[in-house]
Amino acid sequence: MNASTSAINVATLLELSAGPRVVRGRNHNIVVFEENGSVYAVDNRCPHMGFPLDRGSVKAGILTCHWHQARFDLASGCTFDLWADDVLKFETFVEDGMVLVSPDPMEIRGADFYRRRLIQGIEQNIGLVQAKSLLSLLDIDADPKPLLDAVVRFAAQNLNQMSEGLIRLGCIANLFPKLSSDTAYQGLLYATRQISNETASAVPYRGKDALGGTDYDHDQLKAWLHQWVRTRHMDGAERTLLTGLQHSNDEDLADLVFSVASQRLYANGGHLLEDCNKVFQLSALLGAEQAQRLYPLLVRGLTQARGEEESTNWHHPLELVEPLAAIDEQLPGILDRNDGTGKRPDDLLAILLGEDPIAIITALKQALIENVAPMILAREVSYAAALRLARFAISNEVTDWFNPQHSFIHANAAWQAINRSPSPEVVRTLFQAAMAVYMDRFLNVPAARLPSENKAESTLPSGQAELLELLTAQLDQRASIDDAANIVSRYISLNLDLGLLIDRLALATVREDLDFHCLQVLDAATAQTRLWDDQQVIENIMVGVVRNLAAHCPTRRAGQQTARIAAKLQRGELIYEGG
Repeated sequence: MNASTSAINVATLLELSAGPRVVRGRNHNIVVFEENGSVYAVDNRCPHMGFPLDRGSVKAGILTCHWHQARFDLASGCTFDLWADDVLKFETFVEDGMVLVSPDPMEIRGADFYRRRLIQGIEQNIGLVQAKSLLSLLDIDADPKPLLDAVVRFAAQNLNQMSEGLIRLGCIANLFPKLSSDTAYQGLLYATRQISNETASAVPYRGKDALGGTDYDHDQLKAWLHQWVRTRHMDGAERTLLTGLQHSNDEDLADLVFSVASQRLYANGGHLLEDCNKVFQLSALLGAEQAQRLYPLLVRGLTQARGEEESTNWHHPLELVEPLAAIDEQLPGILDRNDGTGKRPDDLLAILLGEDPIAIITALKQALIENVAPMILAREVSYAAALRLARFAISNEVTDWFNPQHSFIHANAAWQAINRSPSPEVVRTLFQAAMAVYMDRFLNVPAARLPSENKAESTLPSGQAELLELLTAQLDQRASIDDAANIVSRYISLNLDLGLLIDRLALATVREDLDFHCLQVLDAATAQTRLWDDQQVIENIMVGVVRNLAAHCPTRRAGQQTARIAAKLQRGELIYEGG
């Protein structure tokens, strides 16, 4: 074999036998070894954490890095320790006793390679491999769809129900247009790490087929699906749902799914409706092929969910289940006459945050009778839920934040569902969300004051960058709830860029070792703020977001450490000299 004219002179074979040599390739430092008369060349940076491999040792064809003992096959560059990743290999030549090496690696690593590597990292539960693959993919292509498509495909094949990891992924996909490259990267890693943990122990999905007929009436499919969900018959529910997916338009499909998701009251503590919402959102983004994979993941949740009609709290001391059942009976007739032209009652928010659940149900019913559009009422209930977070009393236990988190996430999912299909059995989610908000009333005793209610002149800076940095610093401290809320209030009152604030809050969320609730709250808030042109309402919603987040910060941030290591490797920084 003849060396190309671009090959790099390394040393004589005799000189190389005395020890490895490092030369500079086109984009890499290359280390060249000789063992038993054979010559090998690899990237000098250990793919694990960048330690120089020329400081390692070679024995029996195995190169060992001396920092974390990662071992590599010199002939191929493949690692024996999967957490380390494979090292790039370079072609070598020996001509007239002189060793030469190609300046470019033998393997060209493009998007297809890194997508495969990402999935391998998820499958093998190796966070650093996931992180490096995500960075490379985002460098190659700013469009996240191919990346999301690969992850969803893997998750749907290896899970048998909707999962926290997929919810995280859906939230990041929704927020992606507002995220900086670093936040998007850390957010995607936050999602893939969770999917990796879930698929490591899950029973893979075993698919069913749709029913074999060619013509199905929507009402018939809906009646069947309600029956299977009510009787917890998973196979029947899945085949009916897949049939509906094939034969329904978008509005009918939403009616089919959300009507059964609301069959049990506030099912699974409000989570079920959001599971369905995320499947609709991901399917809309990724297309019909992924929809065929995602919708079956809802079946276990739909059929096995528990509703509040099975709990004591919605029966005692006040009966809520029977009034909700009565509204279910009345909604078809009310909505038949609702033309959406009515005006939202001025006192509705006060009623929604009040102490009388029957008054709440009555007020929403009367607003529908007076032609107020269901979507407007769903927006109002979502705002009431956001205020429960904004006014959460810090005298409560930290775990009590879960209740208003669930209510707000569910209320936003109800708005999303009604937006897709305002049928009676979907509009009833409005009333269920309102009852969840009512049930959270004790968490606002005493109600925290909103920053806008404090009349003192602000001593905070007015610069956008200064406020964002100050917010980040506050979220580095434990329980700086009111201080963080004041910063957000100041930021929004100055009419500064809301997108940059959302990006900073997203980064502050995904860097923590938290479950998905804080990210769901931010995702829901981002959707709800788009519906308002009232700056005070937007401020109050975002105050609820940051108070909830600040109550849970900081954590150990182990996931962010992995993200930082991968980013330093990508930039070529010397991690081992960083202290």
